[in-house]
Amino acid sequence: MTPDAGATNTYSTTAEIRHAIRPWFDDFLTSFTLPLSFPELSLRFQKNLYTFRGNYAIISLLVFILTLILRPIAAIVFLFIIVGWIFLFFARDEPLIVFDFEFGDRLVLISLIVITIVAVAVAGVWWNIFLSIVIAGLLVSLHAILRTPDDTESPYGALLSGVDEDGDSRGAYMQV
Repeated sequence: MTPDAGATNTYSTTAEIRHAIRPWFDDFLTSFTLPLSFPELSLRFQKNLYTFRGNYAIISLLVFILTLILRPIAAIVFLFIIVGWIFLFFARDEPLIVFDFEFGDRLVLISLIVITIVAVAVAGVWWNIFLSIVIAGLLVSLHAILRTPDDTESPYGALLSGVDEDGDSRGAYMQV
């Protein structure tokens, strides 16, 4: 069986997600400075959110699991659910085949969503989810704002490149 053309194909995004996780000590935890202006803050936030999206996802999941520290059974259940999401949806390069039957991406996605919602409802961890979203959002925002991107080119680079290298910043004007 082949997956239908209308189904989403996770195989192309799997490699992107795996490569989105940057090295923690060489890249993620280096080069912190305060932004000098709001446009620089906005630029840093955008670039770092895109560059470190895999690292931020891992941090968010860890924060969620840490909010469940007083509920060890729920923490173990959600660890299994997270592992299920990773192996059954994100880390697959080939279709899921069980007993010579191929499961499409859409069926796997719907099944994982239903399992997750049922687990959240049964465990009653709505407050933990809210708390982990707030804490992870603060941590991710703080890192994204304070970390200087590797390509620190100014968004106004084209406007500022008109200055002569010799130091004459007035340009070539004609007297009238």
